[in-house]
Amino acid sequence: MTMQEPEKLSTISQIDEPAAATAARRGIPLRTASVAFTVVAFVVAVALFLADRQVNYGYVDIQRANDRNFEAENVTNELVNTSDFLTDRVRCYVATGDRQYMEAFLTEVRETRRRDRAVERLEQLLGDKDNEAYTSMVHALACSDDLVEDEYLAMRLMLEAAHDPDIPEVLRDLAAYDEALQALPDGQKREKARDLVFGERYMSVKAEIQQSTARSQELLAAQAQSALDEAGRKMRTLLLVQTILTVAMLAVVLIMVVFISAMVRKPLTHMVKLMKAKKTVPPAGAEELRFVTRTYNEIFEENQKTTERLTYEAMHDGLTGLFNRNAYELLYRDTDLDHAALLIVDVDDFKGINDTYGHDVGDKVLRRVAEVLQHSFRSVDQIYRIGGDEFVVIMTRANSTMRDLVLEKISAANRTLLQGKGDVPAVSLSVGVAFCDRENPQGDLLKDADTALYRVKEAGRCGCAVY
Repeated sequence: MTMQEPEKLSTISQIDEPAAATAARRGIPLRTASVAFTVVAFVVAVALFLADRQVNYGYVDIQRANDRNFEAENVTNELVNTSDFLTDRVRCYVATGDRQYMEAFLTEVRETRRRDRAVERLEQLLGDKDNEAYTSMVHALACSDDLVEDEYLAMRLMLEAAHDPDIPEVLRDLAAYDEALQALPDGQKREKARDLVFGERYMSVKAEIQQSTARSQELLAAQAQSALDEAGRKMRTLLLVQTILTVAMLAVVLIMVVFISAMVRKPLTHMVKLMKAKKTVPPAGAEELRFVTRTYNEIFEENQKTTERLTYEAMHDGLTGLFNRNAYELLYRDTDLDHAALLIVDVDDFKGINDTYGHDVGDKVLRRVAEVLQHSFRSVDQIYRIGGDEFVVIMTRANSTMRDLVLEKISAANRTLLQGKGDVPAVSLSVGVAFCDRENPQGDLLKDADTALYRVKEAGRCGCAVY
């Protein structure tokens, strides 16, 4: 359809159906576009999600490889450190004869068993008993066990030389402690014990333990580096795929933004602008938007006529100028009743006034009551005529500390009304009051104020009662 100036489209009759239909056919259906974008975005998102998971797995694999290498290194160090600990304990015992060193040695070998646990943990980490790093550790443990036999023998010799009868069970039946050693003098037993733990053979085996654990550490480091290199290659590939998919997702989002801007946002913004100006709107953009535009144009004149008929509902009583019942029902819900007082006001014997003086005078009485109430209360207080001779006053920002003030206001109002004015006869008011902070409420403010009003009427009217 040829685009017309908005001001020229004052009625729907100006838009011919063939032109509108042609314009609608030119629009791209949002449903078709949204399905296409959704499918493409879903495929890319799934691929990106899978790639992201693989990247996360790769990071986890790298972390696990690092952790495994770190723990394996600690395990090998544990074996070396424990072997050194045993050496230190046995040497201290041989040098000093203090049994606490021997007991610490035996506790480690028989109970704590850090060397054995270290080898077991390495087997768990590697999961392969044929792994060369593991076999090197096993060899180191075997060497350490070999030294333990010499260390046992050295401790037995020291016990015999000291004639200590308290020989631990593990040291009693040593095959190496033969009759020849038993026959040695005490001094030679001590010398033999020192040679066993300080001699050349002992140092040679210690060196072999160091070499085996060092070899195990080298192999573990090489294996860890190989695993890290392989994981790094996979990570680089996955990150490249992730980058490509991210770019693809960004491209899909960009295309969607351009489409929405061209087919929805711009036409919709123009439509809103014309609608605010109360003009018809030329169809543009996506097919659904064109349909909305034509529908709007079709109901535009009808809405104008309807809007002209709609008026703001009267909120005031035509006789007294006060808020009416409609206003009361609307405003009551929005009033802060947690800090308010409600008064129900009845004109006493109003029916008798109408019967005696006529309805014209009755109307004057109501206007007079409204005038006195407005004069009696603050401008922030809300005064309603909710029907006949019944009024409601809502005092805002009020509580029971204002009790005496309210009572005085009603007394003053009654004094004024009882004096009459011109052709308006004297009347009186009966008022029930309920404060927000009243004690023992039996209902809402209106119900409790009505209860108080009932008490006034029972007491003879012309007065005020507070619930």
